[in-house]
Amino acid sequence: MHHSAGVPRSEDPARDLNNEIAELEARVAHPLHWTNGEHQLNLTKLQQLILEKQCRDKPAASGNPPA
Repeated sequence: MHHSAGVPRSEDPARDLNNEIAELEARVAHPLHWTNGEHQLNLTKLQQLILEKQCRDKPAASGNPPA
């Protein structure tokens, strides 16, 4: 499991993912606080996390247990 330095992780990966998404949504909502490069990285990471969340939620929605 990857741990970012100084970032406490809970035992619930879904909660961690939702928290990361919420933080990035806030960053993307205020692009003037970031350089163009940082803003683009925030957008890219947010898109990746949303896709990861959709992939995780897909098996649960279909009634199949996650692998």
